[in-house]
Amino acid sequence: MNEEDRPPNRVAPTVSIVGAAIAVLVVGLAAVLLLGGGNSNSHGTPQIEQAITDTAGSGATGMPDYVMSAPEDVRMAYQFAMDHPDIMMWMPCYCGCGQHSGHKSAKNCFIKEGSTATDVQFDEHGASCQMCVGIALDTKKMTAEGRSLQEIRTFIDDEYGDIGPGTDTPLPPA
Repeated sequence: MNEEDRPPNRVAPTVSIVGAAIAVLVVGLAAVLLLGGGNSNSHGTPQIEQAITDTAGSGATGMPDYVMSAPEDVRMAYQFAMDHPDIMMWMPCYCGCGQHSGHKSAKNCFIKEGSTATDVQFDEHGASCQMCVGIALDTKKMTAEGRSLQEIRTFIDDEYGDIGPGTDTPLPPA
């Protein structure tokens, strides 16, 4: 059979298209991983802007490198905020972040507003603010003691309320 009598090859174009699509996906993923997270906030410090939903560029817990390389108290505060946003959302922060960062509660010092369990977006602010870390760890300790949300909130307000302006955080339900 000569070449003119052969039927056209219908498999090769399909394989080429699939191969090209895979190549585009791999290159796109590499670009996202290499270029993500280079934005700055008004203080000139790097800030993570994209959601971190897997361990790419982060520690085994799925947290960003800046948390994993931070002191233990900072790591514990982020972990508590990630594990208990339903508690942290009722605790105000008094470092002024409500004014300069738009935070609504101490939760937002660690976890950005709008995050979900499957789409956690971390806020870098808590990694460099000892007051935020202190509020999170006090809340963690009192939660472990079995204290109510109201008791924890009263303690946070009494302990930190005179230091600076608080976030506009609603009182926890009774």
